[in-house]
Amino acid sequence: MDERLVELLGIYGLSEREARTFVFLTRNGACGAGDLARAIGIRRMEAYRLLKRLLERGIVVSTAGKPIRYQAETLDGVVSLLTDEQKGVVRRMEEARGELAGLWKQVPRAPVESFEQKFRIIQGREQIYNAMTKMVELATESLDLVLTRNDITQAHVLGIGDKIVEAARRGVKVSVVAPVDGATLEAADSLAKAAELRHSEEAPRSRLVVADGAQTLVSLVLDDTKGAKNDRDVAIWTDSKDYAETMAGLYRVSFAKAEDAGERIARVRSQMRFAERTTSMVAVVRDALSDRGWKVEAPGMIRGASGAEFEFAAVLSGPDRKKFGLDVVFGQKGGSVAEKVAASALKKLELKDAGLVIVATPGPDEQTTGLARLLGASVVDGSDAVDAAAAIRNSVAGDT
Repeated sequence: MDERLVELLGIYGLSEREARTFVFLTRNGACGAGDLARAIGIRRMEAYRLLKRLLERGIVVSTAGKPIRYQAETLDGVVSLLTDEQKGVVRRMEEARGELAGLWKQVPRAPVESFEQKFRIIQGREQIYNAMTKMVELATESLDLVLTRNDITQAHVLGIGDKIVEAARRGVKVSVVAPVDGATLEAADSLAKAAELRHSEEAPRSRLVVADGAQTLVSLVLDDTKGAKNDRDVAIWTDSKDYAETMAGLYRVSFAKAEDAGERIARVRSQMRFAERTTSMVAVVRDALSDRGWKVEAPGMIRGASGAEFEFAAVLSGPDRKKFGLDVVFGQKGGSVAEKVAASALKKLELKDAGLVIVATPGPDEQTTGLARLLGASVVDGSDAVDAAAAIRNSVAGDT
């Protein structure tokens, strides 16, 4: 919260340290320069100079005692004061504009060098996003973009996504390659309505924008943590057409290999629903086994005979050291669920010291159940969670 307060106070003309001082004094009440210096990590003399500036501007008040203590004024009063200051700055800028323009005409001009191609290095994520937004706004024919996971969510939040929609409406052909998963699902769904979107995990550390086959922005993402501000991000922008054509060719290869976003979005939504149902199933199983002294770890791992580890929706551990892997699979009646049960049952070949129970919804046919049984796995119909939990308890705990 403090970071956002500092950011908002900066809009009114306070420096970062001035804003932090105002927030600190508001939260902690009157205090001396030494307390402030320790709190915000500066030297005592710097704290005195900082407080003196704020005192002169009317943002803090001081006591007459020794040591001198300082207290923050009210927010409403400070905002009004700072707003008046900024209005004064704008007024002076407007008044100086005519004189500045007249004097500027008298400044001798150096010859303008002509460059066929321009290159610019852009430092910082916020600056990179600003450059990307401008490229999207100015595009007239085509836009090709590779976005990171953070980019696609930020595009949704910061309005770049809206600019892409506007570009598509004015006839710009937009295509995007980006990761589509649970974290980016809503942003991707919105973007897919305006752009030809495809899913890829191959370039999670890079971003690319090619506009009208003439401008290119390429960025290496050293830290894809969330947010619009990150000084570690660096990008190169150029209007070299040769470079743009090269990057557009690489983009087309990447785009061709990527997965259609419509299918990906549908599958992610389905998986998210299945994940919720799996969690519910495991919870019912835990309740069914808890009174028998069984422990349920969800999700859990079991090491196989070859040394490889296998992940399960849950690992059931009994009081007599029995151990079972619990797999939960969902599919369509017939082939789909049968294939998933068979794939799960094959894990039993590695589980020499542990059993395997597969909860399948809908319940598979007799042939699939029989195959799983031959491999040493038990199959339970998961259509009814309570009945399934009772069947699992009977299978692993030996209830009758």
